[in-house]
Amino acid sequence: MTEIEIPDPSAAPADPEEQAEAPYRNLLVPLVVVPALIVMVIVLVFTLFGAIAGDEATPRENLDRVLHGGANERQQAAFNLVGQVLRDWEGEEDASGAFDASLLPDLRRAWDQNAVFERSADVPIPLALAILMAQLGDLEGLRHLTGLTELGDTVDPEGKYRFYAAVALGTLGERLDESGREEAAGALIRLLDAPDDGLRSAAAIALQTLPTERTNVALEGLLSAASPELRMNAALSLARLGSRAGVGVLQEMLAAETYAQERARDKTKWVRERDVSESRQLALRALVSLDATPERHELEALAKSEPDLAVREIAQSLLAGE
Repeated sequence: MTEIEIPDPSAAPADPEEQAEAPYRNLLVPLVVVPALIVMVIVLVFTLFGAIAGDEATPRENLDRVLHGGANERQQAAFNLVGQVLRDWEGEEDASGAFDASLLPDLRRAWDQNAVFERSADVPIPLALAILMAQLGDLEGLRHLTGLTELGDTVDPEGKYRFYAAVALGTLGERLDESGREEAAGALIRLLDAPDDGLRSAAAIALQTLPTERTNVALEGLLSAASPELRMNAALSLARLGSRAGVGVLQEMLAAETYAQERARDKTKWVRERDVSESRQLALRALVSLDATPERHELEALAKSEPDLAVREIAQSLLAGE
């Protein structure tokens, strides 16, 4: 599995070689809703546009530049705009104007003017606009995002734009009404048929916030997937949805030998101990949430002799809380 790690939006942009690996790093991270959407937009702009320095403007001035500026000016304005969204969300006093639903008409106009997908370079600005529209509760923004999950390989050869759209849909999940959840879940369920395991995992992760009649069935269908990472993501999402269907996979995910076997099969996978540790911690916490905690003798073994200190501490805390 290619792995994805969300960079710190406040840090300097990654070098080109690191950016080339995006967006598929560390896909075994549970979705954090609402604030993650804003952070993800910042990450998108840093990754796709780079950190562009320039004069600050109000949100409406930036939208005007997206509507009327040249290519570089539009990118600069998009970068400024998402930064303002993050500051506005965090309530910083120096945020340059409020970001609210009054901006939706201009966001829609900006989308209409920029959403011509003839090449890969055409996608970043409308993708950012769709995410911002959806964050403001706009149904059109939601529909644009579901449409972006269906981009073809000609426009999106690396799948990165479909990935960002899928994550955005997942971060919106708990804020959508029933019809919105059905629409978002439908798009993600279709993405589960993608040939790329990274995209399928992104969709599986995003579905954890979109309970519908089809969601659990679709995720359960992944529990026997050839890719262990895909099975794990499906099991984690099912656990988040309260389903015990993936308990067997979570138990497999908790076992250290699972990762050793994968490394033996493919030397590029699970090479970082931190990733293995985080994955095992997620599995143990998910099992606890489902009242499927390992037997006492298993917990005692983990608490006493587990080499991974983080996993050992969780086991110790579980024993102490009995």
